Amino acid sequence: MNTQDVTRSVIRLELSRAFRGMESNPKRTLRKLADLGKVCARGSVQKEIFGIFQQCLRYKDSPYFSVMQNLVRNVSAENLTTFGMNLGYNSWTDGAKKIRAKKDNEGILTSWIQILDLSQSEWTVENLNAFIDFWKTYGVCTYALLPSASFSENTFLPEVFQKQDDCAFLWFLSDVDSFCINMDDYKDVQNVMPIFKMEALMESEIHQILSAHKKLYGVYQLYNEQNIRECISRKSLGLLSSLGTPFLFFLSEDRKSDTSSVASRFAVDTRMKQAYPFLAVDFYSDITRINEIISGDPLPIHITERMNRLLSSV
Repeated sequence: MNTQDVTRSVIRLELSRAFRGMESNPKRTLRKLADLGKVCARGSVQKEIFGIFQQCLRYKDSPYFSVMQNLVRNVSAENLTTFGMNLGYNSWTDGAKKIRAKKDNEGILTSWIQILDLSQSEWTVENLNAFIDFWKTYGVCTYALLPSASFSENTFLPEVFQKQDDCAFLWFLSDVDSFCINMDDYKDVQNVMPIFKMEALMESEIHQILSAHKKLYGVYQLYNEQNIRECISRKSLGLLSSLGTPFLFFLSEDRKSDTSSVASRFAVDTRMKQAYPFLAVDFYSDITRINEIISGDPLPIHITERMNRLLSSV
């Protein structure tokens, strides 16, 4: 067993203890977990996140207490631990170290996340696994699948998720119905957060099914300059409380990263001021922020649509 395996085992043990403690004393347990995370964090992303987390938990009425308590109550410990370890350790700690080494030693700048558009029919189990295996050598252990293709067009995905069990996947879904039909293929997967469009989730019972299976999931809102004010209105945000998840992603229709946009500023403000009992993420601009923390460079947003185009450009 190497040093990384030992570290992962220790973190898993501490998380297991924390989940048990969350049921009886969530405030004390969360503060201890945040303190431990700040002390043990080696990656720059983790240090910054745990530092912010510590500040937030100083407020005795912080909505994050209820958020975490509900997460532990409604999502299995295995699902939370696996996804959290793959994102927090494999990607933001060990992966970030490899990304910085590539920059320092070879002058190669790499984003901590790869974003894929799987609407092209050329994607298969074999070439998607090859794509992920390639980028893992660069330290990339997080992958986002955009809502451009339905589950029915890519039913091979659970097989990929299970093989790539050291990665975290953010799976934006455009079609709730096809996900429901193929739910049995997904139920044993622990390293994925399926993310559904808010309007579609409200018209479906899938969030109840996922909660019954104690699965992690999120919701997203597509926005543009015309509808962003409506997306962040109290009426719209109030609907989130009925959907059983604290994870709200804002997805820009033009796929651009703008840290000064209304959605980006709103996401940062709500996380810091704790105005709502959920975690708001402006997908593209928050990717940019994390890239800057890891490598000191925001990097342009790149979306891969074709496997052969990727290999010919590297």
